[in-house]
Amino acid sequence: MATILTWLRKWYFIPLLFFISALAYLPHIADFGYFRDDWYLMYSANALGAKAFQGIYAIDRPARAFVMSAAYSLFGINPLYYNISAYLFRVLGAIAFLWSLRMLFPRQRLDMMIAAILFLIYPGFVSSPNAIDYQSQQIGLFLAYLSIGLGVKAVFCTRPIYRRALWAASILLTWAYLGLVEYFFGLEFLRFAIFALLAGRAADRQVWAFIKETFLRWLPFSIGSLGFILWRFFIFESERKATDLGAQLKIFSASPLLVGVDWATNLLKDVFEVLILSWSIPLINVWNISLRLREQFFGAILILLSALIILALFWFEHEKETDEKNQGNWQAEAFWLGFTSAVAGFIPVILSNRNADFYGLSRYMLASSSGAALVVTVFIHQLRSPKFRYLFLCVMVGTSVLTHYLNGIQWARSSQAMQNFWWQVAWRIPQLKAGTALVANYSHSAIEEDYFIWGPANLIYQPQSADLEKNRPAIWGIVLTRENAAAIASKSAPVAINRRSILTYMDYRNTLILTQPTSASCVQVIDGAAPVTSELEQYDIQLIANQSDQNNILTNTQAPPPLPAVFGPEPKHGWCYLYQKAGLAYQRGDWQAVLDYAKTAKAQRVSAADPVEWMPFVQAAMFLNDRETVLEIAPQIKKSPVLTRQACRVFTDLPNLEASARKFAQQVFCSGSE
Repeated sequence: MATILTWLRKWYFIPLLFFISALAYLPHIADFGYFRDDWYLMYSANALGAKAFQGIYAIDRPARAFVMSAAYSLFGINPLYYNISAYLFRVLGAIAFLWSLRMLFPRQRLDMMIAAILFLIYPGFVSSPNAIDYQSQQIGLFLAYLSIGLGVKAVFCTRPIYRRALWAASILLTWAYLGLVEYFFGLEFLRFAIFALLAGRAADRQVWAFIKETFLRWLPFSIGSLGFILWRFFIFESERKATDLGAQLKIFSASPLLVGVDWATNLLKDVFEVLILSWSIPLINVWNISLRLREQFFGAILILLSALIILALFWFEHEKETDEKNQGNWQAEAFWLGFTSAVAGFIPVILSNRNADFYGLSRYMLASSSGAALVVTVFIHQLRSPKFRYLFLCVMVGTSVLTHYLNGIQWARSSQAMQNFWWQVAWRIPQLKAGTALVANYSHSAIEEDYFIWGPANLIYQPQSADLEKNRPAIWGIVLTRENAAAIASKSAPVAINRRSILTYMDYRNTLILTQPTSASCVQVIDGAAPVTSELEQYDIQLIANQSDQNNILTNTQAPPPLPAVFGPEPKHGWCYLYQKAGLAYQRGDWQAVLDYAKTAKAQRVSAADPVEWMPFVQAAMFLNDRETVLEIAPQIKKSPVLTRQACRVFTDLPNLEASARKFAQQVFCSGSE
């Protein structure tokens, strides 16, 4: 027992960091699926194997291919394992950061532990659930701080052979982390600032001696940073303008004053955000999500546990606190080290004409987050009352944990909505023809790239590449911008897209529309031959509804069910399941099966939230001349004047409908319609 207590007193920070980070990052980790770029990454690897990553990353960050190939070999397509891996590297990064701080400030154990905690659960980075795409960022962050820690250790090492080994390891890790995430280059300024800090601790040293000592200590490690710059900007040719410094500097040279002012403004904004706003704005952004009672209760428990962890930290470290008079000028050193790191972390981002935010670009704050943690730690230390310091730190840690918890709920719900969308598509569409260009509308999120559509579609229907050697998805996607909507309406010529070695097409002449107008609606597959859209449908979908070709659906060929590892378990067979199956039966011309699904829905007491979903049932009843069912369903449709007018048009133009049924339909839906 005594041995365990001794171990805990020395190494307690490891389980403590794991524990507090688990509160922030793990509550919903099993609920995170694929997000954004994950779709094309995992489709490509699933289609061609790990070798697909070589082509994907060859244009800008070839080192990432090694990380993703290894990760895919270990984890396959299951997003849970990538999330666990990203979490572990996040904690390891914090441990490496703490190691460096404790070598620099050995007497300030409590304060450096606080800085490590604030860095670990930094609330400004809100994309941690996007663990597949950001695997390289988390590994790169760990390697960066490990490299810096080895560099600091080399300074204090007295044995030349060990010092050289530490130099070599640090340099190799510098190449590794910069190869993964080149915009982490700002951390090299932190390394230089650390050497300057160590050189400046000699009180009798003159300015030139201080500069000389700083550069002499930094010089061996410059092989890593300067070597990377030499390779990156003079040997390697980046095909992406965003990662090509030369292309970005041309923008500056074209208008130095305007771009310079823009750079300065963005830098000030980003530094203010990372130092001040990170601890409030991300929480405000997720504060208004509706929570179930158990989610509220669990969130309160997390905050309470966070406070208890901070209490344990103060208890472990209070006896180790040394007299303030013997602590030197550590506060000024830590502040300027942190502030320099916070500013320098954004320099590569600013030079690439980008800036950070608390949404999709929060990754640009990662390099500066350690600096922010140090600055906040110094501020907390200025609070002289231990009780007030504890209370303030509890607020900081509690709000950070709560931010990640609520952010996790938001991402988990988005993932579930995405999975539910494609399960409904799988219920409705047995198989899709190769060469189909899908137009989709998600109710839960915007579609920014075409692979948000073709990624999941191919994983369900055409998981293998159309070319055994090259990355050619068989199903394509079209982002519904106004320009693309006009191209679809005018049947413009197809456009080829070659993105990261992945060849797709925007075939404006062969589209199929999948849409979910609201979160309460079911997914609707538009039939361009007799288009009917929800009154809640967006305008662009209504504009091109008649271009949706259901002949792209193969009704007599069945694809395997969606992979549970990607799309989650099959949802409950409620109204949307019956609606999708009824839609498929209607397309097959099995009118009686459609009405059987209506009877099942009635027996289960489930109903449509969107009136448009009654259309296949009333159409089938018309073909069967089942007027009783038509009159029973018609009031649901006639709740919407927009839908009523569409029903009138459809039944007027619907081919193969008996004359008596057509006349009856017109009496029901066209009487009094405009």
